[in-house]
Amino acid sequence: MRGVARRATLCYVGQETNRKHRSFRFSEQTLKRLDARAHEIRETRTGLAERYVEEGLRMDDHPGIGFTDGPTGRRAILLGTGLDVWEIVATLKQNRGSVRAAASYLELPAGPIRSAVRYYASFPDEIDGILERQAAIAERELAADERERALLGQWSGMAKVSIGE
Repeated sequence: MRGVARRATLCYVGQETNRKHRSFRFSEQTLKRLDARAHEIRETRTGLAERYVEEGLRMDDHPGIGFTDGPTGRRAILLGTGLDVWEIVATLKQNRGSVRAAASYLELPAGPIRSAVRYYASFPDEIDGILERQAAIAERELAADERERALLGQWSGMAKVSIGE
């Protein structure tokens, strides 16, 4: 049927354990695109639609904030900067909460820094979780680097042996 909207039922699952059902009508083209994208990223149509609605609401509430995928999963970014919100928050914490100092270091105006702060204020558990994971990764990498340096230091004291001997 051309021009007739199909219906989709969506559920949002947030921190709550219960799901609420809602019925929405989408154009055939929108549903085809949603299905294709869901298949491409191996997500259910409902899961992807939930994500789009939630992220869209967050973007409406926090202008200048967007979302992107990466090795550590989906995360909030400051649009047009290449920076994740967690990176801005980490810089602010290193600068004792000084927006001016963080803006100077990141070479950004204060306004976008404040956008990241407002997002963090609304979703502190999300950003704090990322900061904790990043700190753990940094610790592991530092320990691996120290082990590597110690090993290379041991080898530098060894006599050189030629393969042809």
